[in-house]
Amino acid sequence: MGLPARLAIPIFAAFAVVFLGIVGWFLRVGFGTTGAAFGPSAVHEQGDARIAATAAPIATDPPGTFTVPQTGTGTVQNANALPGASTGGGSAAAGPPAPVMQELTALRARLARNPKDLAALVRLADMEFDSQHFDKASVYFGRALVLDPSNPDVRTDAAVALHDSGHDLDALAQLDLVLKQRPQFAAALFDRGVILQAIGRRADAVADFRRYLRVVGVNGPRAAEARNALQELSG
Repeated sequence: MGLPARLAIPIFAAFAVVFLGIVGWFLRVGFGTTGAAFGPSAVHEQGDARIAATAAPIATDPPGTFTVPQTGTGTVQNANALPGASTGGGSAAAGPPAPVMQELTALRARLARNPKDLAALVRLADMEFDSQHFDKASVYFGRALVLDPSNPDVRTDAAVALHDSGHDLDALAQLDLVLKQRPQFAAALFDRGVILQAIGRRADAVADFRRYLRVVGVNGPRAAEARNALQELSG
């Protein structure tokens, strides 16, 4: 015969509240970022591509050096190159050419005497970059930026070294800092376009290459490369 309405309605309402509470708890656990029944989210939405999240850098000593996970999209070539090898001479067996070795020794001695020798840090970073030791270059660039954080050239070079060693998201963060202070800094715009294209953020890459061309003009440095990139991205 069933329960009277005055009893059935309160009982049904109480059951519904309990049921919805259980469902809500399961959904929070299932889709949460910690302890998730379905596993934590592994990507962050950025631009028009889904990019694997990168953990925060781990600070180390000396200041300005850090360890970051690899995103795996950078281009690492000629990993056995030697500092200064791009200037000619040197081999893996014999070491860098004598003039380069002398400069390296002198620069390292300067840093031993004064770890805050900015010019020595930047020069060593450039030499390691030229030899395609991008991780080593990143360390020196990082130490230089601790001493001179507002230098857009050093920060842009540091971003390129990070990209070439596979740390694309960290490279973008460095370029974002440059462009926040100097929105029309041409080198940062171009390099940011290159990295965005490499990781699949096509719409953002197009926007940066177009901004770059507006800044440098049709005959500016690397303008032809920017136009070629735009043509590739439109295909």
